Amino acid sequence: MVSFDIYSKYKKTRARSGIFQNEERKIITPQLAIVATEGEIKGIPKDYYEALNIPYSIVNTFHIDTKDILLKIEAVNGIHNFSKLNNIVASDSGGFQVFSLGFGKAHGVGKMGIFPDEKSNTKSQQSKSEKENHNTDSDNPLIITDNDVTFEFNGAKVTLNPEKSMDIEHRIGADIMFAFDECTSPLNSKEYTAEALERTHAWLQRSIIAHKDFADKQALFGIIQGGEYEDLRKQSAQFLAQQDVPGFGIGGSLGKSKDDMHNILDWVIPYLPEEKPKHLLGIGQVRDIFEGVERGVDLFDCVIPTREGRHKLIFTKHGKISIRKIRQNHDLMNTDPKSILGQEKVTYAQLAQWFTLRDPRAFLYATIYNIEFYLTLMREIQESIAMGSFEALKNDYYKFY
Repeated sequence: MVSFDIYSKYKKTRARSGIFQNEERKIITPQLAIVATEGEIKGIPKDYYEALNIPYSIVNTFHIDTKDILLKIEAVNGIHNFSKLNNIVASDSGGFQVFSLGFGKAHGVGKMGIFPDEKSNTKSQQSKSEKENHNTDSDNPLIITDNDVTFEFNGAKVTLNPEKSMDIEHRIGADIMFAFDECTSPLNSKEYTAEALERTHAWLQRSIIAHKDFADKQALFGIIQGGEYEDLRKQSAQFLAQQDVPGFGIGGSLGKSKDDMHNILDWVIPYLPEEKPKHLLGIGQVRDIFEGVERGVDLFDCVIPTREGRHKLIFTKHGKISIRKIRQNHDLMNTDPKSILGQEKVTYAQLAQWFTLRDPRAFLYATIYNIEFYLTLMREIQESIAMGSFEALKNDYYKFY
């Protein structure tokens, strides 16, 4: 059985800290899931996983299935044995991949591009009337019906529906699994977003039925959709609050700006049972984490720590450092004494040289450095809520982020 117990709250906000656990594992919230797309963290050998002690990670259901990794996971009795991540593992449903391979690909709206007003991506600025829905055309070979979704991937036809998504996630064996949903774009009209919302709700009920024999072992989270529209978001939150699920994901289009995202959280979280955890999907910028926690978000996931490390961007308590721009900086990197990187003295210039030479140590060092930064950030947030210093911690980080 899974449980979630709140043990501290921060006054005047919805920020809280708690423990989510099942019979074998637990995490203290708020917490960020480190992305292990195919069951592994890019750039880090599995030998480092135990020492890193990552509390929460998330794997990609679609890629695990389509890249023939699922059979390997089943051969060793589940994702924990395969990944060597002895923590709470979540699996997504594949719903976002349906979006990104169809409408998102056609319109240039990617996972990190969900706020088109903050980007200069002209392709993502097409009007809502252009290629309005997700249905198939020459550039967008995707067909969505009330029953299932069909599209092409690597030249092959792929069909997904709630029952198939649940089956894959059961076989993966994650602790938290998300229900199959239809992810909409900030470019979709309200009419289409409402239609997709009805499908998402119907698919959730089908997912719950398909999951009933696994409910004691794996926690099924329903996903709140509704785009940037207040009435649709509230409708979705009210519907999900009535369903027999132990937690919630907040996903889909979060509007055209960070202010829109904040509004969406303010709209939906008051309608959700306080005693159940809320996961904000695909979000992990430092400020976004503070703003989410302040509004009652317990869990996050994002590729930022690992992806940005591979792209030569380092996160520190005093802001981000681009390795691309400091090739002559011979200052030592400020490694936490408790870091699994040990006491090895590495300068920024040396790290830049490793990247230039494609030395594997560059990806290893930068990725671990960023993961440890985020683990420390989440631990400090947890402690600040308990000690009544959340706002002070937020202000400290906002000086540099």
